[in-house]
Amino acid sequence: MSTSRHPAVRLASRNAIKFDETQGVFPDVSRLSLDLTEIQDTDPRVVVQHKLDQVAALNLDHPVIVEDTALSFHSWNGLPGALIAWFVEKLGPEGIWDLVAAAEDRRAVAVSAVGIVHRGRQATWSDSTEGLLVAPRGPAAGWTSIFEVAGTGQTLAEMSRATRHQVTMRRAPLLEAREWLDQVSATVDA
Repeated sequence: MSTSRHPAVRLASRNAIKFDETQGVFPDVSRLSLDLTEIQDTDPRVVVQHKLDQVAALNLDHPVIVEDTALSFHSWNGLPGALIAWFVEKLGPEGIWDLVAAAEDRRAVAVSAVGIVHRGRQATWSDSTEGLLVAPRGPAAGWTSIFEVAGTGQTLAEMSRATRHQVTMRRAPLLEAREWLDQVSATVDA
């Protein structure tokens, strides 16, 4: 792993899990409280691009990361996708499980889209983690207690911090963002 050459990064999110996973790749990250308008779309990449455009318009001096997550159910033809936060808010993990428990196909895919903007430049990446929908297990918030990562026998909520950091759908996009930022910083901050 190369030594970072980038300035301190801000994460525009209040979500504790997203912050923790971002901090695993960007140890110097801090939170940035922005009132961003979040469009409603099932594709997290569309949501992230809209957030990035808003952040870019602010012309901030430091790099800012935005992220959005989707949980897509095979039995629901990819829904709820990036709208999962609304399902969690209104139904909770137990209510979501009640809706999908009888489905023959309980496969799901968690997708993370990560975007970064720095000095007028921006980029996005995404990755996914396959799994199954299960009855809620584990203490973590949101939908992580109903998503069992394929091949692990554990939900994201049951995993240790270190294990979750290795299998999360955010890891690869965050690593790509770090590499991109190191390259961009070498040219724009020189």
